[in-house]
Amino acid sequence: MMTESEKAEFCSETWVSIVREYLTEALSGKNLEGIQFSFCEVFTDPPAHLLEQDETKIGWYVAVTNGELTVNRGLLEDADYTITCDYQTVLPLARMVFGDSPEGAAKAQKAVETATAEGKMKREGDPEAIAKYPVLAAAFTKLHDTLARRTR
Repeated sequence: MMTESEKAEFCSETWVSIVREYLTEALSGKNLEGIQFSFCEVFTDPPAHLLEQDETKIGWYVAVTNGELTVNRGLLEDADYTITCDYQTVLPLARMVFGDSPEGAAKAQKAVETATAEGKMKREGDPEAIAKYPVLAAAFTKLHDTLARRTR
């Protein structure tokens, strides 16, 4: 287990393990029965050393099915909500801590709008899917900033 000050390369196996540890702890003791939810982030043009043989993109996903939480590196077809983005475009956003900063959130929103307009980011599925499950939405609230502090 890594210390909270150690950083991991974005979307590496170690980075995904940080996601898994955080969500497992945030959801510990919570009732996940009846929840059917999945989310996937896909990154195009990642560094070659992060690619599996014959692959051209990487990603990670979270799924909750029949009370079971799964967080893994890889791609999940037919997720409730999928974000696909160019790796180098999303990397600065992945490192950006928003906290309670309206300025930081506005800067990130502008970057997302620009990436979308340039065709470097697309969103598919239901962006409000997680809102159906308040226990998950609460766990995801601090996920981005937690990861941003640990991302190199």
